[in-house]
Amino acid sequence: MNLRRIFPLLSLCAALGTSPFALAQAAEDAAFVAATVPVAVPSPPLSLNEHPQIRADVFRLLGYARGDYTQGDTLIALQVLDSMRSLEHIRRTMLPDGRSVLASINPGTHGAQRAAMLFDPQRKLLALALVNGHCQHDIGDAVPACLPSTHAVLTVFLPPGTEDEMAAPLLVWARQLPPMLAQAAPEQRQSIAVVEYITTRPGQPGWEPRNLPPGFPPSLLHLLLPAAELTGSTSGGKLIAAAGTAGMPTETAEAGDAPLPDTSVSLRSHADFHWVLNTYARLAKGAQVQGHDDKVVFTGNDASGRYTVTLREPGTKDSVLITVASWRTK
Repeated sequence: MNLRRIFPLLSLCAALGTSPFALAQAAEDAAFVAATVPVAVPSPPLSLNEHPQIRADVFRLLGYARGDYTQGDTLIALQVLDSMRSLEHIRRTMLPDGRSVLASINPGTHGAQRAAMLFDPQRKLLALALVNGHCQHDIGDAVPACLPSTHAVLTVFLPPGTEDEMAAPLLVWARQLPPMLAQAAPEQRQSIAVVEYITTRPGQPGWEPRNLPPGFPPSLLHLLLPAAELTGSTSGGKLIAAAGTAGMPTETAEAGDAPLPDTSVSLRSHADFHWVLNTYARLAKGAQVQGHDDKVVFTGNDASGRYTVTLREPGTKDSVLITVASWRTK
């Protein structure tokens, strides 16, 4: 991803006093607030991070890239979604040109972490914004270390080929502090110290060939979805931890009484289960298929030996666990 930063303070602009710039900014903020209204959500209510179309839009723009924003070295898309999970604080702002801003907050941080989406009049996602603290996990630390709230960062994610200026409404949104933050003393109030613009690369795979276990057959590479995160692998019956996935569950192929696989790779996709199932019906063409509902197993053979692809949908219904296992011909 391509990163560009702007360092002046945005939130309070106290040093500007009553300059023309400050007055213009105040008028812009007032107009934005006047156009902001709570959003009526479908019944049963859905927060933005649970809405299928919102989730799809976020992953379509950000892909499976990882970063340090509200958490250390996790999927950026999940950090954005977690920062708009409050149902109570969903707001939509309709702009004069037909564009709109849809936003919410992470209630656990009282809005110190919050996210917004900028849409065109046809509801195409144009840009994403995330107020964050560039949080990073030190080795062994359960809680990430973040920048102080008085030096927060506004990260704006843009599709390739998009000018930074297009996302100007998101800078106005970021200056609107949630009620609990706005009530803080001025010297403790959240202030955005840095604005950074990042051009996303959504087509980049969520894993790299170097992450694969030794001995994984090249003939099975086409069974590893690029749009997925690698959560673990095995080689010779031994677990190999994937970078950045410490503490995440690792699924292993179920082979009944058969020997453990020579190699296996575990992935996690945040696409719809039926989309993943239909994709593997094409990728594993000719394989036998067993199972239904939230678990399906493909079993096939190729030049390297026997393989299985196991798809599982956890109870949360927001991801699909994929395990590709191989038993080499001896």
